Amino acid sequence: MPTKRQLWWLNPLWTGGGMGVLVSLAAFFTPEFMYRVYWRTPKYFDDTALWISLACAVCFAAGAWLGTGRQSSRTNSNIGWDQNLPWDLLRTAFWFCFWASIAGYVAWAGVAAARGANLALVLSVLRGENGASYQMKEVYLVTVSGVTTLTQLGLVSMVVGVLIGVSKGWRLVRWPMATLFALAAARALFNSERLAIIEMAIPVAVLFFKLAVLGSPRHNARRQLWLSLLPFAGAIALILVFAASEYFRSWSTFYSGSGMGFWEFVTLRLMGYYVTALNNGALLMERIDTIGGPFFTLHFLWRFPLLNSLAHALYPALTLDDVATDPYMRILEREANPEFNNGSGLLPPIIDYGFAGALLFWLVAGLICGLAYRSFQKNHIAGLLFYPILFTGVAEVARILYWGEGRVVTAYFILAPLAWVCTGVLRRRQMAQQGILWHPSH
Repeated sequence: MPTKRQLWWLNPLWTGGGMGVLVSLAAFFTPEFMYRVYWRTPKYFDDTALWISLACAVCFAAGAWLGTGRQSSRTNSNIGWDQNLPWDLLRTAFWFCFWASIAGYVAWAGVAAARGANLALVLSVLRGENGASYQMKEVYLVTVSGVTTLTQLGLVSMVVGVLIGVSKGWRLVRWPMATLFALAAARALFNSERLAIIEMAIPVAVLFFKLAVLGSPRHNARRQLWLSLLPFAGAIALILVFAASEYFRSWSTFYSGSGMGFWEFVTLRLMGYYVTALNNGALLMERIDTIGGPFFTLHFLWRFPLLNSLAHALYPALTLDDVATDPYMRILEREANPEFNNGSGLLPPIIDYGFAGALLFWLVAGLICGLAYRSFQKNHIAGLLFYPILFTGVAEVARILYWGEGRVVTAYFILAPLAWVCTGVLRRRQMAQQGILWHPSH
């Protein structure tokens, strides 16, 4: 019997729905004293918030189930997925996005240097000196519109790089990809931005396992078993990455003398990032009335030039994006702990659309992810380009609403026309081949 070439954890139904349910239950059953002692916030995530978040997670899972449709237990081994692709275009996109991202990082570093950042401060961050990491992030590496946006094109370069590497050889792309990942790691360290690593690593891993591992002729039942257990190894990797970054970010600066061991601190803090996200979401849901606009779900509309003018024209009464009127951080500072400032991914749509609208939002979001996963499973170029990045939002759905942030929408703006052109080229070449195959002279 042929080996089943699917991984349960790549399916948004199980990962997104499962993470939503698991973290919701963890947030509810975590006792209040842990919120107050370890994360310095009251507990707001009550039974009402639990049922709302579970309903949102179930709606997402239902939409994903509808989108994926009936998945065959036997899928192809990726043979021929790279035939007829416009590789010249893909290589051009890879290098364009790579150099654009490099330019963004160089410009960002130049702006930081112009603001006064120097080698002494860099060394202070590496040594974990008190306040150095905060000063670097809040004073010198403040985002610059258009400049930091360019750095996000590295996401496109990484995804396209995996396609090129699997099909044409890693020699062509390994050093540029390693450079982008190293820059993301530096960004995580100096800008306290772990998401910069996560959003690079997850799409690369997803696409690599799909094409290079599941598609390998050496794939067998034993390998399939080990791959099905990979999320447990991923959890360990997450803890290690989190521990490394948190050592510089907060342990050496604030918590090393707290009487708590380092690994106990790391475990409780990592847990805190997830359960306090839902706790903050429950608080914000209570304090902010339904706004009737996609402020949290399509947050990029208020951040991108030109689009923000359109958003203000469509929603003139919505002023949450103004620093003076934004209640988000003021509520956290007054009633929670701004050190843990994630607002969850599941609950913000309640603020945007109300309960019924949020359930519809999550049903549609699950449907879109399910359809993208189905395209990904069938080796369609659009699915191979889009789903690995969408999967980052699926995996982090309980903590953040990743899909609507400007950092990922920047990649969409390149991926959408690239997928459209590649699909058109594929269709024309396949039609031409069929015409040759069925020509009467043959």
